[in-house]
Amino acid sequence: MTTHAKLSASGSAKWMACPGSIAAEEGLPDGSSEHSREGSAAHHVAEDVLVNGGYASDWIGKTVEDYGVEVTHAMAEYVQQYVDYVKSLGGTQLYEQRVDFSNVVPDGFGTSDAIVMEGRTLHIVDLKYGKGVKVYAQDNSQA
Repeated sequence: MTTHAKLSASGSAKWMACPGSIAAEEGLPDGSSEHSREGSAAHHVAEDVLVNGGYASDWIGKTVEDYGVEVTHAMAEYVQQYVDYVKSLGGTQLYEQRVDFSNVVPDGFGTSDAIVMEGRTLHIVDLKYGKGVKVYAQDNSQA
């Protein structure tokens, strides 16, 4: 399981809009939902396929143990689209990399799903998977 920053990039919409939420959540357990576990499992599958090869479909019917989530056909299809896109970019690729932005936000860090350096272009690719709260790329404070 991963460690989460108090001022995480993924939680930035909340803490930027309501700075008091930081103190209000102090001491609360770092909870997860069925949807967040499903998204984490999809990220696990994507990283495995990008690093070790194969296809997301190789995971269908298997359970991602850390999250207790069984990989479905729908999840594998979606993850494979992400994997194919990342691979199509070429260049130097880094997956599930911890990134530090503590120069902007105290103790700020997060995990970038894919960083691709291609010539003078830097691609930051974020896998969005799951249900529950919709997260849009446009005007997203996470970036």
